[in-house]
Amino acid sequence: MNDKVEIPKGSQAFLRPTEQSRKGTFRRLMRYAAGVWPILMTLGTCIVGSTLLDLARPWIFGFMLLDRVIRHQDLTRLPAVVWLLTGAFVGQQVFDFGSDVLQELANQRLVNRVRCDLYEHTMALPVECFDRGRTGDMLSRISGDIDTVEGFLDTLMQNIGSETVKLVGALAAMFAVSVKLTLFLLPTVVALSCSVLFFRKPVKQFSRRVRNLVGDMSSLAEEAIGGVRVVKTFCAEKFEVSRFAKKSGELLQGRVRLKKLSALYSTSVELCIFAGTLIVIKVGTPWVVVAGSITIGGLVAFVTYLDKLYGPVKSLSKMNLSIQKILAAGDRVFEVMDITPEPTARSRELQKPSFPKLAIVEDAAAPIVGDVRFENVSFGYDPEIPVLKNISMHVKAGEVIALVGPSGGGKTTIANLLLRFYNPTEGRILLDGKPLNRIPMEHLRKQIGVVSQETYLFSGTGRDNIAYANTDSTDAQIVDAAMAAHAHGFLFESPDGYFTQVGERGVQLSGGQRQRIAIARAILRNPRILIFDEATSHLDSESEELIQEALEKISQGRTVFVIAHRLSSVRRADKIAVIENGMIVQFGRHEELIAREGVYRRLYSLQMDSPDTRL
Repeated sequence: MNDKVEIPKGSQAFLRPTEQSRKGTFRRLMRYAAGVWPILMTLGTCIVGSTLLDLARPWIFGFMLLDRVIRHQDLTRLPAVVWLLTGAFVGQQVFDFGSDVLQELANQRLVNRVRCDLYEHTMALPVECFDRGRTGDMLSRISGDIDTVEGFLDTLMQNIGSETVKLVGALAAMFAVSVKLTLFLLPTVVALSCSVLFFRKPVKQFSRRVRNLVGDMSSLAEEAIGGVRVVKTFCAEKFEVSRFAKKSGELLQGRVRLKKLSALYSTSVELCIFAGTLIVIKVGTPWVVVAGSITIGGLVAFVTYLDKLYGPVKSLSKMNLSIQKILAAGDRVFEVMDITPEPTARSRELQKPSFPKLAIVEDAAAPIVGDVRFENVSFGYDPEIPVLKNISMHVKAGEVIALVGPSGGGKTTIANLLLRFYNPTEGRILLDGKPLNRIPMEHLRKQIGVVSQETYLFSGTGRDNIAYANTDSTDAQIVDAAMAAHAHGFLFESPDGYFTQVGERGVQLSGGQRQRIAIARAILRNPRILIFDEATSHLDSESEELIQEALEKISQGRTVFVIAHRLSSVRRADKIAVIENGMIVQFGRHEELIAREGVYRRLYSLQMDSPDTRL
């Protein structure tokens, strides 16, 4: 099933599973299982062989040992019995060993494919998914829910498959021993089946609630730990602990309720088993003593088969709990896969059941020159609250345009639209005369370098973070980029040089050092379009001047978008767009804008009077 779920605008929860997708979870997992069918076929052979040998032993004990050897005192048949029991035991152990190994191999191959598909699909999701969703819940689906799905094949083959074979085999053997006595037991089997149907739906509902609570709790913990500095700054430790404890308490109650339901389920199963045992004792014993319809060996074999009948019935009834937990986890995994990914060129090549057929974009990617045109572009993260209103501007290749204005006006949103993190709700954006949505996503973004105000570094070394823009770069190219960004000095002087560990999110570096590495990363990309979103905001005055010179040097011949609050840093821009309340209220060069009344002149005057002001 490849039905996709569009992301609902204005919703805090980006995952909205359809009832159809939930019903198809089992079938989708089966399609993944089909990818390891040779292993499953061999595994099935081992399971059937082991089960048949296990069912052969009561027959050997009852009819051969008791009835022929002991009852008739014929010891000449004893060696044959010993060899048959030994052969059955050895053969069963061989089959069990093979089934254990094959089961784990099949499990790991299936879960590896699901995990990799889920992670690859997650990386292909639009940015708005992560804006509207919660990181902790997403991580819970990739780790915890995938671990639960790992038990799918084990439950299907070793539990359901194996127990079903045992059930059918034991029932056939019991009919062979005594048809009448077996018919007396069938009502208890029917009662067990009704028990399964009665408990199936509530078990799945409670299982899903527990999985959702785990995701909620993971989100709370991830947010608090990720923002631990903010938490401690505002002395909010007790508040965060209280929120976590409340969610943990809900999880505790949910799991206890699920356990109560499971215990009630087990009690009904045990009641049916006990009733069946009483029937055999009540009916079977008189038949042996009075009527002689069954031999002692036959009754012993029948009682043994009774245990082998109810054992699988009991296990299969409990399998409902396991399979519903697995399907609940599978629901959460496929909810993510049901969200339409970004239409990258690479995703069209994937032939996996979790990916949709995507709209065709231009395959051939001509070199990008950098001519950008916005034509009547409007956009809102919430359709009811527009952020940009009828934006129109033309930036020629090689020009530097500055986007200035009060905070919240929509400057960063323009950069997000250019990167296609979002699509305009009205109007269009052209790059070199082509609509942006007709250019392959990967080709587009490879030609855009970004340095944002919120610098994000990955755990690892300084070299790794610079080379993230181009993993095939040589050491010389990395050093050149670092020198251009004035990051070479502090890296070279560190004890480990470029192999200095920056820590998670770069916490072992200062804000200015993180910003310089981010700039070096953008320089190494060698893009045709550069976006600087407050790129020098964390630098001191001396470093800022050096970086401005470096940026001016590397900007030559490239189209540059500079988002800035300090107007002194954009005076040499070819064009300046003043954005207020989502609209371009002024457009021109610094000299032109400062010469006439308007927002730009007012803001510039304020900053000249108070140089450290941040709008």
